[in-house]
Amino acid sequence: MLPRLRFVVFLTAMFVIALPVHAATLLEIYQQAAQSDPQILAAAAAHRAALEAGPQSRAALLPQISATGNASRNRDEIANASAGFLRNGVYDFNSHGYALNLTQAVYHHELGMRLRQANTRIAQADAVYGAAEQELIVRTASAYFNALAAHDDQTFAHAERDALAGQLEQSKQRFNVGVIAITDVQEAQARYDLAAAQAISADNQRASQDEALRELTGSAPETLHGLGATLPLVMPKPDDMEQWVKTALTQNLQLSAAENALKVAQEEIGRRRAAHLPSLDLIGSHGFQSYGGGPFGGRHETLTTVMLQLNVPLFSGGLVNSRTREAVALQEQSREQVEQLRRATERQTRDAFRGISASISTVTALKQAATSNQTALEAATAGNEVGTRTLVDVFNAQSNLYRAKRDYARARYDYLLNTLRLKQAAGTLSPNDLTQLNGFLTAAAAGSGESSPH
Repeated sequence: MLPRLRFVVFLTAMFVIALPVHAATLLEIYQQAAQSDPQILAAAAAHRAALEAGPQSRAALLPQISATGNASRNRDEIANASAGFLRNGVYDFNSHGYALNLTQAVYHHELGMRLRQANTRIAQADAVYGAAEQELIVRTASAYFNALAAHDDQTFAHAERDALAGQLEQSKQRFNVGVIAITDVQEAQARYDLAAAQAISADNQRASQDEALRELTGSAPETLHGLGATLPLVMPKPDDMEQWVKTALTQNLQLSAAENALKVAQEEIGRRRAAHLPSLDLIGSHGFQSYGGGPFGGRHETLTTVMLQLNVPLFSGGLVNSRTREAVALQEQSREQVEQLRRATERQTRDAFRGISASISTVTALKQAATSNQTALEAATAGNEVGTRTLVDVFNAQSNLYRAKRDYARARYDYLLNTLRLKQAAGTLSPNDLTQLNGFLTAAAAGSGESSPH
């Protein structure tokens, strides 16, 4: 088979060989990760917990009702009674009763601040969880494409090793008939040994990436859908980096969470200062007490009380002032964290935008490089057969070809990941973006289980 034909057949096999087992798509892996990834499940639990800040803060503004009961054995000893209706003596008797108590906050500035603060905390929790969901999309795509890249590397490494094995055998035969020197055989042996070591390393790397998928989903699929031969390379819309930065500064979820954290810190200052303010409560109680004896004889008492209770803090040893200063310092910390994250968001957005542009150019260049290196290999092989090129030239050309193939495959994955990272930075990433990427995959399956045999 001609070398160029072998190259075409090899590339075709990369994209269209169908295996009999089910191949998992990117979308299926994401759906599995959404159900079993510990990180997103922990984020969901934290989000549910944060939502309870609302009911808890509102509860303090609602009536507080309690009931109490008592039963006791009493001993009352009276001596030197001066009132005419009392007599000296010892009285042993039982008593029991109950009380129903109600407290309604009328004015607590701190409780109102806590309710507003709870709403801000919930907004912060929503942003944090949304950012975790977007991060899951990127982590899933990264793990998926890393697994595909590891499979590609393994395929190329094994192909290069097998090609060198054939050349080594051919070199030994040519040496035996006196066509080449022993140094050519030694060079072929050295190149084969290196390729064999690289194949082992590729096997290990593939297994490692399989484990990364298993960590994400709880189980590693036997095969994955591979990236199709045709991949549209387009710049993001709008094709304006500063517009993407502007969007990111208003919609980035991590930045939104930090801004809400700053707002919580600002509200915390007011809440702590409110400890200086008076509070007013409406207190009501209704109670019943029964006495089975005593100096006044057996009796029943019912008492109903309604009152307003005013509490005016006067001095707490400087505790309120200290806590307020602490809140001010924490606010400054939050403000600096927002600024740091704002700068990081700008950088990440620009990096992702430039990464897409660079990836498009790299994919185009490496595709041409693979073709050029194939031509160079054919020329080196033909030259070696007529004696104008050395076997080393053939080995170098072959190594360059496989390197170009590996880099080309990796660059295509990087392009897709950069599109996701740009949308993540802008705060617009959603599972629909994975659905679009999923359309670029083909039914051709890339193995994700046992390494191919040596």
